Amino acid sequence: MRNRKKRRKGKGSRFGLRSRKKSNHSLNVRVNSKRSIRVRRKIFFMKALKWSAVMILAGLVLIGAYRGIDSFLFESPKFSLRNISYETDGDLPKQRILKFSGIEIGDNILRIDLKDVRQQIIDQLPQIKELSIVRDLPGDISISVNERVPVAWLNGIDDIGAERREVGGVLLDLNGHAFLCEHSASRYDNLPVIFSEECSHIEAGQRIHALTVIRGIRLATDFSTAFQSSTVRLKSLRSETDYSLIGYLNTNAEIIFGLNEIDRQIGDLKLLLSEAKRRGKVLSSANVMVKKNTPVKFANSVNRDSSIPRALPVISRSVPRALASKDKSSQTQNSDNPSKLVLKAIPIDSGVKNQ
Repeated sequence: MRNRKKRRKGKGSRFGLRSRKKSNHSLNVRVNSKRSIRVRRKIFFMKALKWSAVMILAGLVLIGAYRGIDSFLFESPKFSLRNISYETDGDLPKQRILKFSGIEIGDNILRIDLKDVRQQIIDQLPQIKELSIVRDLPGDISISVNERVPVAWLNGIDDIGAERREVGGVLLDLNGHAFLCEHSASRYDNLPVIFSEECSHIEAGQRIHALTVIRGIRLATDFSTAFQSSTVRLKSLRSETDYSLIGYLNTNAEIIFGLNEIDRQIGDLKLLLSEAKRRGKVLSSANVMVKKNTPVKFANSVNRDSSIPRALPVISRSVPRALASKDKSSQTQNSDNPSKLVLKAIPIDSGVKNQ
């Protein structure tokens, strides 16, 4: 019993010692007298004053450095724009590029935002496909232009029968981007015309997504390549259905194309033209959308002006009596010698029969 009490007493004494040690560690003595408060405030104020001075000094250094760099780079005549080199694969003049770029000789070359300049030019001139602007220090800028190549004209449905190939008309490139013809419309007279409702609401710079127009552009391009060495040309295309196109050639032939298998249809058309030439006729119409038993119509190849009558040789007995003024002796002589009969001609109609 005594031993247990001693042990408990020993444990209590050790526990009390530990609690004292902990209380000694957590002791926090803070003097809140007026003098101590003033001292602490003075120390805080001095630290704030030192940091403020350092910040002000650093700001003055940065401002001075910025002004020095700005004066050296952006106001120095060494970096003034002196030359603008220009090249293009088309006929777009340099003056039009500079007009929409806003760049002028004498501007500081480092202040010119090339990305902004490039976007301004493309927005105003949609016939530009690619535009490169390079800054060549200290005072040169190089501009390179890749223009869109037109492959067809775009007319409205109301223009069918009166193809419009003129300045201000809409041209289409290979990818269906529309842009206006601004000059030299005569150089594009050989391009086919695609009639579509898209012309009424398309704007310059936009891309056409209508399937008939896209397939028409491909048909016009492939046709031009296939008949490059021939005199046959595709004049116009129009769509009456969602699955076919009607093309008109410079030979006045009417050809119906499908929207698929364009290469095969052009190949069939070449065979039909060769067959018409072999027969001595011309192709009038065909439906190459059909793979087998192609509906085709040929016409005689005689091309004459119907206003000029043709003549058929006949003997003198066929001439009306009012035109005969020969005496009886000459008539007797001609009847005795039939080999000396005189052939004359009378006009007949010049109709051409289709087969």
